[in-house]
Amino acid sequence: MKIIRDAIAGLGSPAPILVSEGANTMDVGRSVLVQTEPRTRLDAGTWGTMGVGLGYCIAAAVASPDRLVVAVEGDSGFGFSAMEVETLVRYQLPVVVIVFNNGGVYGGDRRSPDEISGPYKDDPAPTSFIPNAGYHTLIEAFGGKGYLVGTPEELKSALSESFSARKPAVINVIIDPYAGAESGRLQHKN
Repeated sequence: MKIIRDAIAGLGSPAPILVSEGANTMDVGRSVLVQTEPRTRLDAGTWGTMGVGLGYCIAAAVASPDRLVVAVEGDSGFGFSAMEVETLVRYQLPVVVIVFNNGGVYGGDRRSPDEISGPYKDDPAPTSFIPNAGYHTLIEAFGGKGYLVGTPEELKSALSESFSARKPAVINVIIDPYAGAESGRLQHKN
């Protein structure tokens, strides 16, 4: 998030419009991704409305064509409306979508080794996704630019290139499925 914060700060004025959704990603983003101008943040709201992020991006890009729109999303939040990347490409909207890919809702398959090797070893946890899913290839299918990153240096490079291009892009950031915690720290109640 610090790398994203610094890249956004380097854009100057007018500040980009920041869109965020996804439990951990949105919550952490609220405290790390500092806004310098009013009315430049749109997020899904606490405890719900997942899937609004890319719709917000489209609306923001149309309403403020002089501004870059930067979406910072979790893989779960992105998944609700990911096909809207086709709209971004069709209208060549200046939107960069950054997907924090930890392999699932609050993280990938977090079962214990005993559970994974037991009778349900071929039945993945219901909150897990395909590990290292290629979200960046979705936008490439429609003619946009996709980036797969796994290191801070790769993220810096992808942000620099995509922010400069001001074209539809998805940056798929592979992160540790065990990084972070459930939003609201309520895991013990699930």
